[in-house]
Amino acid sequence: MDTVRKVGWTLFVIMVTVVSLFRPSFAYAEGTESTLPSGISTDDIGQQIEEFIEEHRDTTVGMAVEVFDTQSVLYENYAGYANRENGIVVTEDTVFEWGSATKLLVWVSVMQLYEQGKLAPDQDIAIYLPEGFLTNLRYDTPVTMTHLMNHTAGFQELYADLFVKEEGAILPLGEALQSHEPAQIYEPGTVTAYSNWGVALAGYIVERVSGMEFSAYVRSHIFEPLGMQHSGVAADLSDNEWVKEQRNNLACYTAAGKLIPDCFYYITLYPAGMCTSTLSDFAVFAKALLQEDCPLFEQKDTWKQLFTPTDFYGDSQVPLNCHGFWVLPFANLTYGHGGNTAGCSSYLLLDLTKQVGAVVMTNQSGEQVYNTDMMPLIFGEFQADRYLPEQKTPKGMYRSARVVRKGPFKAMSLSFQTIEDEEEMWAAGNQDGIEKVCYAYGDLLKVPTATFGLEMGLFFLWVAAVGFSVISLFVKWIRILVRKIRHKEKPQIVLGKWSTGSAFLQLIALGLLVAVIIQVSGYVLYRSYQWMFAGFGLVALGMGLTAAYGIWKIKKYPSTKKRKAYNICVVGLLLVTVVNICYWNLFVFWMV
Repeated sequence: MDTVRKVGWTLFVIMVTVVSLFRPSFAYAEGTESTLPSGISTDDIGQQIEEFIEEHRDTTVGMAVEVFDTQSVLYENYAGYANRENGIVVTEDTVFEWGSATKLLVWVSVMQLYEQGKLAPDQDIAIYLPEGFLTNLRYDTPVTMTHLMNHTAGFQELYADLFVKEEGAILPLGEALQSHEPAQIYEPGTVTAYSNWGVALAGYIVERVSGMEFSAYVRSHIFEPLGMQHSGVAADLSDNEWVKEQRNNLACYTAAGKLIPDCFYYITLYPAGMCTSTLSDFAVFAKALLQEDCPLFEQKDTWKQLFTPTDFYGDSQVPLNCHGFWVLPFANLTYGHGGNTAGCSSYLLLDLTKQVGAVVMTNQSGEQVYNTDMMPLIFGEFQADRYLPEQKTPKGMYRSARVVRKGPFKAMSLSFQTIEDEEEMWAAGNQDGIEKVCYAYGDLLKVPTATFGLEMGLFFLWVAAVGFSVISLFVKWIRILVRKIRHKEKPQIVLGKWSTGSAFLQLIALGLLVAVIIQVSGYVLYRSYQWMFAGFGLVALGMGLTAAYGIWKIKKYPSTKKRKAYNICVVGLLLVTVVNICYWNLFVFWMV
């Protein structure tokens, strides 16, 4: 009987422990019942979120959420594991990475300097930078701080060295910016193309204007005034040793809950996404921004200016961006920013009408359940149709503006989509002849039919070239094997060595492409695989010479129609790969 009781008690303890992880203690302000934008009372929001967590328990690893108004914490919740393998649960001392929500620190810093008369949002940023600092500007239209805030400065995406494992790869911010300056592919003010590099550039301007390193400025002018003692923003988190130590206790997972081994990375352009803190500090920052009498500014007018629209959805008058804060339509328009790193996600949202806000943090990369799906419990249902009713769905093929169109990563822009009728907020626009569909965080640009046909045609021809080469080599090896089995001598084939060499060149090009993709997705330092792009150039040169030699051979030596057709295919597919390497800039090893 004692054994039965012990087993029963053990099972009870296990059950209580598991439940406590996913139905943890939470707090809200008692005696202050009011209604959230969603219509749920503040007294009921805890139960609603608890039930939501329970529904998504299978894919939840660790999360923390706080709902607040200008006076108090309405609800606070810690759930799951900071490190599931070691049994470390999420608590008030757990730190998470803000990801791109870090950008709000940049924009607050800019507005502080604007308030002091040291920085003008619509002034050419060149006056704040060393002479000749920007070398890739293509247009005469000057880039302004407002362009950087709206992500409309025209810079293409940057893939190389955003996340790095080697602490020694961290450079002073100005050097990091110059070593990876992206091309400017859009005229400033015409296209919203999300840019981490552009935000880091704004952070560097804060350094130049204030005379302080960005991390030191943020600590002095944001963290310390708000009492954010558990926050770090330096690229190596050296500005807060406690945070750096706590970050070692955090494991990270995919959105589906699979462990991501060794998920800590340094962010070289750290103003764009390095901030790491507790939920409490994240909420303190957000709560400060919710108040018109914001402690981060000396004047109320600066706060009002911060939330004044600087960009709009397409050709509409619906605000898209307010000095770096993205605008989303729930029951009311909300203002904020989401964030993702290699292993964490976050969200900060503010309803200025109801003066209610929320912050969410998880240790799951690309997490959407809490960062997106839970938000209607607090802010009400997403209401795009309320602000942009009866839009006609644009036809044709579109591509994200956040791409590379110059340099060796151009091939990553081979992605097209159509515009679907969906709940997500969007609006069509046409600026300076650019047809686009505007979403929060970036535009989709209409792709001309000729460009779509060309790029898809090149892609499928390259696939055909590789497939043809693989089949050709396979057939050759089968024939050799059969002859060996039958003890027959190999018949002389005049162009056999040439065609076999051509096939191997195709496979080398494919191998280089796969290797580059693996290096980029693994956040390997660019200098470690930069040579591969030079390799593409050498392969293209070799293919061109091989094709020319093949044409000469075909003309000089007679052959059967079947053999001639085969050789012509080999030459044609060699040239197809050469054109692909050139069109996709895969040989341009000197760019990023």
